Amino acid sequence: MVTGGAANAGCVRAPSTPDRVAFVGRESEVFRLGAAWGAAVRGRPGLVLIAGEAGIGKTRVAAETVRLAGDTGGTVLSARCQEAERSLLLQPFVEAIGHHAAHLAPDLLRRLAGQRAATLAALVPRVASVLGPVLAAPTSRTLRRRLADEAATGFLCALAEHQPVLLLLDDLHNAGSATVRLLRELTRGAGTRLLVVATVRTAEGDAVLESLADVATRLDLGPLPPAAVTRLVTEAGWAELAGDIRDRTRGHPLFVVETLLDLAAGGTGVPASLEAAVLARLRRVGENTEQVLRAAAVLGVTVDPATLARLVDLPLQQSAGHCEVALSAGLLMPADDGYEFAHDVVREVLYATTPAPIRVVHHARAVELLDHRPEAMAAHAAAVEDWPRAARGWLLAGEEAARHVAVADAQALLAQAVAAAHRAGEVDLAALAEARLREIQDDG
Repeated sequence: MVTGGAANAGCVRAPSTPDRVAFVGRESEVFRLGAAWGAAVRGRPGLVLIAGEAGIGKTRVAAETVRLAGDTGGTVLSARCQEAERSLLLQPFVEAIGHHAAHLAPDLLRRLAGQRAATLAALVPRVASVLGPVLAAPTSRTLRRRLADEAATGFLCALAEHQPVLLLLDDLHNAGSATVRLLRELTRGAGTRLLVVATVRTAEGDAVLESLADVATRLDLGPLPPAAVTRLVTEAGWAELAGDIRDRTRGHPLFVVETLLDLAAGGTGVPASLEAAVLARLRRVGENTEQVLRAAAVLGVTVDPATLARLVDLPLQQSAGHCEVALSAGLLMPADDGYEFAHDVVREVLYATTPAPIRVVHHARAVELLDHRPEAMAAHAAAVEDWPRAARGWLLAGEEAARHVAVADAQALLAQAVAAAHRAGEVDLAALAEARLREIQDDG
């Protein structure tokens, strides 16, 4: 028997908005998400894209659907689409399925995987760790890609036969083309009790939003209504500042929350900007923790404590201690095997306000530390204009994507490798990347 409700919501990221700040002003959006969940429970699968700018409350609104699904006996799976994971086939599906599979009995997992157990085990390492070695027959690239799609969709559909399933994907604008393609397939499973809810940042996600426009319901978030801001401010005990906060924040949810947190921590007035509010909170954790967080911001949204410790040249325990201080201050939040920034905007403010020479030092060090992750390494190399290493990283990442049958993502990575090699003046490297790109294009 598959269990649902709160027990299955454990891997869902907590909303970045503090629990003590009320959730108001999004009644119509929550109603539409509730209707989509109700339809999924009745066997009408759906895909809802929550779109908006950074800090507008996408994850917080999505969390209401998680709460609803848990309260009504649904099974919740979730994952974040990572910035540098195009070389990993179906990365968010692998992460979401892996989290859930790790808590299932082997017999149940084997039944859910069905005839595609071997393919699913090859795709999702945590499935393999539960089932043990499962032999798969060698197949062509095209067939492997199709089998991988079928294994992921088959598992989710089988799971939905036991209980309705909510799949939450954060930051879909970072997803590879293979993930976007599979989302289209999931919406076609008539009778499947599955709802996919994804958050998309509009500035970076236009291509994703356009590609899914014909199969998805788009839910655009704007600023909070003035009445909602007034209620938040009043309930926080600052009614006399409601007008000033409304005018200064213009209803931007994260700015409102940061302002209330600043006031609660002893701030003397309404911060002049969201950046000022974030920096005010940063100053309270102390200079040493601030320096560690600024280094973490260079690494990305997700923070691996071991990598961060090496980046700032501190013992792991000491580096983790700084992360715990930041966690207590609400700047970081727990994530699998580490931490992640409580909000993308927090990370972006830290990165933008870190002096360029210090960022360069951190990027250069990250190139050395992330040699085992060529796609991420290439991005850091490009940030310091180390084009030869960027080209080699993107070439390796492109070849890895090709091995995982993520053909479109492989082509994009190899095109980046070609461009970087030309900028580096590495003629032979450019020719190698171009030849590999042509080979994949011909095969695909």
